Amino acid sequence: MKRRRMNQVPLFSSAGELANLVVTSNLTDISWAMILEFRRGQSALPCSVQPMVYDPTPNEPNRTIVVFAPSPDSTQYALSQGGDLVPCPEFDFLCTKGCPSVSINRAALTLFTPLYGHLSALKNKLNKREGQLIITGHSLGGSIASLFTLYLLSSMDKESKCRPICITFGSPLIGNFGLQHSHWNSFFVHVVSNKDPLPTLFLPSGRSAPTSSHSQATAYKPFGTYLLCSELGCACFDDPDLILKILTVASSEVAGGVLQVVDYGEILRNLKNRAICKGTQPVGERFAYPFSDGIVMELKTIGIDPAKHNIDITRMEAEARALAKKTNASDAKELNDIKKYMVMLEWYKKKSKEANKCYYDCFKNGDFQRDVRIEEFVGQLTTYWEDMVAQAERKPQKEGASFRTGWLQSATTFRRMVEPLDIAIFYRDGGRDYINNGRSPLYKLLQKLYDEAAKNPPDSKKKNVSVLLTDDSCFWAHVEESILSCQSLNHANSTPEQRESSWKNLVKFGEYVTKQIENFAVSPEIFLEQSTFMKWWRMYEASIDAFRNFYTSPLVNFMKSHKYDDYGLPEEA
Repeated sequence: MKRRRMNQVPLFSSAGELANLVVTSNLTDISWAMILEFRRGQSALPCSVQPMVYDPTPNEPNRTIVVFAPSPDSTQYALSQGGDLVPCPEFDFLCTKGCPSVSINRAALTLFTPLYGHLSALKNKLNKREGQLIITGHSLGGSIASLFTLYLLSSMDKESKCRPICITFGSPLIGNFGLQHSHWNSFFVHVVSNKDPLPTLFLPSGRSAPTSSHSQATAYKPFGTYLLCSELGCACFDDPDLILKILTVASSEVAGGVLQVVDYGEILRNLKNRAICKGTQPVGERFAYPFSDGIVMELKTIGIDPAKHNIDITRMEAEARALAKKTNASDAKELNDIKKYMVMLEWYKKKSKEANKCYYDCFKNGDFQRDVRIEEFVGQLTTYWEDMVAQAERKPQKEGASFRTGWLQSATTFRRMVEPLDIAIFYRDGGRDYINNGRSPLYKLLQKLYDEAAKNPPDSKKKNVSVLLTDDSCFWAHVEESILSCQSLNHANSTPEQRESSWKNLVKFGEYVTKQIENFAVSPEIFLEQSTFMKWWRMYEASIDAFRNFYTSPLVNFMKSHKYDDYGLPEEA
């Protein structure tokens, strides 16, 4: 039997199966049951919005549940404040380069903001917990639960032993595009009935609150996974555009007037029975196109007719298939290719050294036929890291920082290995002042990230640096500019001012190299006889003899005494 490839695209949509998995997991049942329990014991105060924390019990020693269920009076008051989106500095940690501000629904903020101090203390308490953490809420309580979960996640690190899952019921949309790009989406499940008007309240055709304006309605964007339900069944979707389309359709069909209470407990029981009994809808004919026909059936299951409401099934199928192709297997293959390219560059560096040359000089002079392949590897590596940086910049601030921390060491190795080759091409083609005129934004950004992350000063203890890369990836650009300064100093047509400027540049470069040597921050290969650095040294030494006969410096003494022969060698025991 032929095995199915890991990255083969799926034949069927799995929205229905995923929905059945959710409703039979008991998490939704438990969440709704705790909401009802909280309401039964809720304070009679007209504006009660405080959450209830249900600590672990002997029967459930590893489960903590936080319930948000504002009183009806609190909910009505919040809804009367309007459904427009307003900036919320407390959630600036979700900002990205493409979305520099995050806006939240005014009604949700009306309830969330007064609780901020209390929730801050609750956040610190929950961060110390271990086990399962469920945060749940109904209606605007679900909105507060979502905001609190985001707030909680922002303070958790990767090693946290208590990762929350937020389950909401009939919760209105709460924010704009800024919520969508978070990998925290996987922590949210929103249960929505096609008979419930609340989730569509702030959409243009929904039942708006008395003072609500729809001028910003198109800015609302769903996030997380939506479990969409009808009397026929349920389906799970996480495509925000499709969810928004479905909610908009639902808002035009749900009964208007007074906001009605939907019994999600009854809905969940019916869905669970249907899933357990494997109830299916009759199909008139065999599916000719299983994937797209499956999507159509799932939409009809939740009461949406794609043809009637102009839902683009072809686009949905194309996006789902494209996503399926980008599996962990393909990602792993890409990473393995990147490692292979770096190994090839290491091999090139080793072969160059065996020829008593720097790999920088070999590449600049085109000494080997293999240089063509090296340029190909450099191009592939550069494209990969440009994509990685772009991904980081699209992520919210904290996620982007965490994402960058994970690959910064590899990115630094890439920069130190590859940028010298770009410098070689730049000066081989007659360029001048690489740092200001030739350095790519990618290298500048990776340098900036490295400098920001480097908390400790360079280690100046003697070490074996024979296999290390030069720390400063622009080292060879400084060498090339110093060669140009030597040429200017010795040129017959140079003015006294030009010679004086060139000499100052050479002195400054000498001080820079001295510091690099003292910190063991340069590779010993720069001292190979045929290297560009040694070419510079010979020119510089001749310039000293011709123009500054009595000039000396730590670098001059180091080079003239051939101390570089022992540079970086391990100390004898």
